[in-house]
Amino acid sequence: MRVPTRLIAIAAAAVFALASLPLQAAPQYTLFDLGALGSGSSTAAQINDAGQVIGSFGANSFVYTPGLGLTDFATLAGQPAGTPSYAYGINGLGQVVGSVGAGSSVVYRPGIGTEYLAASLGVRRINDVGQYIGEGYDGSAGFGYRYTPGTGVELLPGLYSLVADINNHGQVAGVAAYTDDSIDHAARLDADGVQLLGDFGGGFSRSSAINNGGDVVGYAGVSSDLVHAFRYTDAGGIVDLDPSGLFHSRADAINDQGLAGGTFWTTSDGTEKRAFIADATSGLIDLNTLLDPSTGAGWTLLEVNDINNVGQIVGTGLFGGVERAFVLSAVAAPVPEPAAWLLALVAWPLLRRGARQAC
Repeated sequence: MRVPTRLIAIAAAAVFALASLPLQAAPQYTLFDLGALGSGSSTAAQINDAGQVIGSFGANSFVYTPGLGLTDFATLAGQPAGTPSYAYGINGLGQVVGSVGAGSSVVYRPGIGTEYLAASLGVRRINDVGQYIGEGYDGSAGFGYRYTPGTGVELLPGLYSLVADINNHGQVAGVAAYTDDSIDHAARLDADGVQLLGDFGGGFSRSSAINNGGDVVGYAGVSSDLVHAFRYTDAGGIVDLDPSGLFHSRADAINDQGLAGGTFWTTSDGTEKRAFIADATSGLIDLNTLLDPSTGAGWTLLEVNDINNVGQIVGTGLFGGVERAFVLSAVAAPVPEPAAWLLALVAWPLLRRGARQAC
């Protein structure tokens, strides 16, 4: 009895195709405890693509650089160690914006030094081309502004004292309100002006972050007392990331691949919260379910504050009853080998059929 060569080839191809199927397990993240770098509670606010992290321990902020460790932001700004400080944003060049001392706003540029801004200006984020945004006060009203090297400070029409983020194209995510309307509206500002992003029927919304594709995340009212995390894209408009949620949620981070992150609450009184991520196709996924069990033992992740384009996530978790800063890094999940019986199940009918034809 000779099994036809053609059927053997077909069976082999089927086995190979099955073995190549993407049977990858759910992704996992290893956890690095930034809280171990200081005492007491801590939080991580932002991470750049080089893995540098800014955050705070109480009234003092830090810049963490892989391989170099922790640096007091106040000392980078030229102030004595321990001076109260807050780092708000970091770009891909390691430039940091924040405040030191009695609230003086600063821009720190490695190798160049520290720039102190006018007393009327606050600062919030800085992009890779050196543009930064913030809020100011002219004595009668608040305003949002954007600083561009070579151009200077420009007021942001339609955006008031809640600008949230800026991407590398100069697009700004924030909140728009007008003289006859005190309700917050999530908005994006670009060369075409201010675009309101909408809500879910609750009449208000706020933007939190924007990626280089112009996608925005934040939270929006579903009703007068319920808010849900959203993602806005030009192609799809505003989308509820938690359409079946019973309680509140908010998105605070999005990277260029569209991976969003934030916080959702598991109780109506807002006392119990968990960190989440959501990609372009999924709803909210509790980040705690994706933790590597060895590095994440004893942790409860509470919030995601930023995600870089390498996929690293920073935020705040609870460990030993204390809130601590963390960095999560994705690990390659193992691809399980197809079971031998499953391969045989595919190949056997083809081979059996060939045997009958050869008799």
